[in-house]
Amino acid sequence: MEQSKIDAIESNFHKLEDIKNSCESLIQKIGHLQVDLFNHPNAKLEKFLGKINGALSGSHGEIVEVTSEYETEIYMPAKGMETFNSAQDELEENENAESNK
Repeated sequence: MEQSKIDAIESNFHKLEDIKNSCESLIQKIGHLQVDLFNHPNAKLEKFLGKINGALSGSHGEIVEVTSEYETEIYMPAKGMETFNSAQDELEENENAESNK
């Protein structure tokens, strides 16, 4: 594989990680603000933070999933690293054992 393609893949992976980390940071900051609002309530702000926290939490799950898939399916193979999926390997071993009986 061309080095420029590997560099692009690596850059994309690091950007995905940055997005994931930024999302985690936003969720933490919102949580801190929600705790602060216990002492100084503001119904409108509490409602907004609850809404945005829910949306970010859902997006975070998707970002984590996409980042993980990109890492194992594209980034690691491009870097020459083998990916290991023990659950898949175990399933294949069990299927092979069953078919050999």
